[in-house]
Amino acid sequence: MSEKALYRHLGRAVAARRNELTLSQDQVAAKLGLSRASIANLENGRQRIMVHQLFRLVDALNLKSILDLVPPIWTFEAELPEINIQLNAKEHSTVHRMLASAFVDDRRRKRSV
Repeated sequence: MSEKALYRHLGRAVAARRNELTLSQDQVAAKLGLSRASIANLENGRQRIMVHQLFRLVDALNLKSILDLVPPIWTFEAELPEINIQLNAKEHSTVHRMLASAFVDDRRRKRSV
């Protein structure tokens, strides 16, 4: 999931919960110390939110946790830079053995299930 998709998901969750509680954007904004336009932008995924504001948002929306607003899984896979590592022969051999061992262990677990 890209950062853009994460913020869209967050915004939709905020809007849904706000509407469920019949709160206006102005009311939520006042609780966070933000403008109504900031809440509108947040709900549309166009504005990022600081961590302390996220916790205030959880409180304003009567939620138990920030986990109620974010997707259950989010990975950085698409955003990792390409890494070029040079290994000598011994290091290459060690990494190869570690990977081979991991795959063998994985196959053994699948067979035992």
